[in-house]
Amino acid sequence: MAKKIMKYMGFLIVLALGLLVYVGWASDIPHDKLAEKYAGGASDFIDLPSGARAHYRLQGNDQGPRLLLLHGSNASLHIWEGWVNALEEDYFIATVDLPGHGLTGATPADNYLYDGMVAFLKEFTTEIGFESFALGGNSMGGAVTLKYALTHPEQLTGIILVDAAGIDVPASAAHKVDFPVAFQLAGRWYTDWILENITPRSFIEEGLNKSVTNKAIVTPEAIDLYWELVRHPGNRRATGLRFAWYREGRSALPIEKITLPTLIIWGEDDKLIPVEVAHEMHKRIDGSQMQLFKDMGHIPMEEYPLETSAAAKAFLRQLN
Repeated sequence: MAKKIMKYMGFLIVLALGLLVYVGWASDIPHDKLAEKYAGGASDFIDLPSGARAHYRLQGNDQGPRLLLLHGSNASLHIWEGWVNALEEDYFIATVDLPGHGLTGATPADNYLYDGMVAFLKEFTTEIGFESFALGGNSMGGAVTLKYALTHPEQLTGIILVDAAGIDVPASAAHKVDFPVAFQLAGRWYTDWILENITPRSFIEEGLNKSVTNKAIVTPEAIDLYWELVRHPGNRRATGLRFAWYREGRSALPIEKITLPTLIIWGEDDKLIPVEVAHEMHKRIDGSQMQLFKDMGHIPMEEYPLETSAAAKAFLRQLN
């Protein structure tokens, strides 16, 4: 009897795995097909000295001060379009898909950690002629902003941190963290192959819902944008490499060394990086400004672009 039960259980497990593969299998989408759909308007591509080919947009007033904006993990330059629309009259704005993201995809350096992204950005800003600029970033892009500020402060007029990564969540706020399923699985040797091939659309929907308070922005089109771009060749492998580094114990950045003008913007309902991190950053970066937004989550610049961009605009005016 026990053997029969084990046999049936084994059969059910195999059946469940087969069903998961059947329902969730999501192959890479060729670059050209994705570019045809998502590289419209101001989009362009530039070949960098390292061999990377960056997808970027330059928009706004080319006579105005320069501003470069960086997206977060598994996102793309598209998340900043609300801010671009609000700021383009006064500022010349660059947005770019970071290595292992969007239409930039994998890079020859194969380095998707903070230092690799800083090296990529140094090349990128040189090639597009951004000699002096303000730099802003959300989540992972916020951590890259901090790393860039520590590495190349001479280029920057100021930084904007939007629900930024880069330091540890205080122990008192750890219970607030509620990562999406995909983030919990990424970076583990026994799940990375699965995530590189089986990425259900439901993972993206769940992740977006956990990231925002304004559920109205979680549209089928928004889900498809994230879901399809994460399947650009090389992007899911890059995510696995990056999250493996996170799990190995990445070091918190020494943000107290930053002396640049700094604006910290945060959604008070952020479930991925709780608002306590904003307070810690504000305390450790001397002279920083902080603006918190009620009823906003991890990507407030997408949830309410007008309100959050107004805070950025006021800060940028001070710099100029």
